[in-house]
Amino acid sequence: MHEIVAKSLLIKTKKPSMWFHVMYNMNIYRGCSHGCIYYDSRSTCYQIGDFEDIGVKTNAIEILKKELPRKRVKGMIGTGAMSDPYIPLEKS
Repeated sequence: MHEIVAKSLLIKTKKPSMWFHVMYNMNIYRGCSHGCIYYDSRSTCYQIGDFEDIGVKTNAIEILKKELPRKRVKGMIGTGAMSDPYIPLEKS
């Protein structure tokens, strides 16, 4: 596990999901310890070398406090589009 200082957190989706109505995606982690093979973020275009070495966005709460009031279009926020939103590291 390593810490990441993120520049942004909420990413607007190109096409909101008809099923879940997700307007924004939020990923607090980069990578996953479960070893799942289905994540799109395993693709080389995202440049995540060791997917099991999880990056934790330590300033996520501060960024979210800044970004939420600035969103003009309100919408559902999806979590875990690029990694599992609830990883075993959260226990500690």
